[in-house]
Amino acid sequence: MTRQTSSRTESSSGTSSVTRESTESTAPSASAADAVRTGPARPRLLLGAYALAPGDPAGEATFLAGLDALGVQVLEMPLPAHGTAAETARWVRAHLPEHVDLVVTAVPRTMQRLASDPGYGLSSADLVQRRAALDDLAALRDLARRLADDAGRPRLAAVELHSAPGPGLGSLTAFRESLDEVLSWDLGGAHLLVEHCDALVEGQPPAKGFWPLHEEIAVLQAIADDVPDSASRLGVSINWGRSAIEGRSARTPVEHVRAAAEAGLLRAVVFSGAAASDTPWGPAWGDQHIAPRGSDPALEASAGSLLGAAEILETLQAARGATLEAVGIKVTARPEDAGVEERLAVARASLRLVSEALRGGSVHGD
Repeated sequence: MTRQTSSRTESSSGTSSVTRESTESTAPSASAADAVRTGPARPRLLLGAYALAPGDPAGEATFLAGLDALGVQVLEMPLPAHGTAAETARWVRAHLPEHVDLVVTAVPRTMQRLASDPGYGLSSADLVQRRAALDDLAALRDLARRLADDAGRPRLAAVELHSAPGPGLGSLTAFRESLDEVLSWDLGGAHLLVEHCDALVEGQPPAKGFWPLHEEIAVLQAIADDVPDSASRLGVSINWGRSAIEGRSARTPVEHVRAAAEAGLLRAVVFSGAAASDTPWGPAWGDQHIAPRGSDPALEASAGSLLGAAEILETLQAARGATLEAVGIKVTARPEDAGVEERLAVARASLRLVSEALRGGSVHGD
């Protein structure tokens, strides 16, 4: 399959000052709670805060201070730049409550590197480009150790990895080899989650264009079969918006969540919206982390989002049988110069929709 020309980007309205390198559906009536309470505890509430936080350090600090009142238990942050592990650890100590754990995502760095090096990534058939991706991730070994030393316990809960560059310039054999190597590192017990991004689809400009979900699942299953001790550390994370972008439908995220759950690999579901028409975030089907639609005034700008309360509930019901470790949101705010209180209001309203679905209680917003 030939990769089509696209503007593959990872967009956010704000990034941590330390790590700045960088269809309407009807939900079934059954409770989502039964679908996700299959592990030792309910999934923890996650926020992709780096995408929503203001870009200035003072605004960012005020925003982060307001998250504790929202019940956030896990914070997603971008992969830090080389040589900044100590600085990042100090930033975590200064800004985050001790009970909040971290998930590090490699996608901002991956997209930045792909813009100039199209063969970059963990699945690259070019050994030099694959090694570059592994070297970028290697910074996590120092960060995991520093975070654990500071907290007196493991604090890096998971690392989100990606199957870039995908078909054409990548190979699944190379992806397997990369995952094998990362599994050999001491990351303080952090789980390795392959975050599925939109796959390359014939005749459709990709936002990311990586490997299809079934191929990613097959690689993880092969590793678990060959190295049984690794199975507990491996999993899949589904981003609702990226799956919707791939399938041009609100049904695709449900299908992806169900497939990962049935494979025994679903560990996280993160809700970003997507839109089939232009919105204040930009053109249709852009990977812009649109907020969900809902009746809360904070969600007025995202009225065109395909993601709403019904879709959140249905998606979580599709996770039945999975041991979900984290469920949450990764959204951005509009206008782009929105203030701290406006951004916190978007986070509060979005998280409320997720929390209501997890409780299996009344679902508001459509």
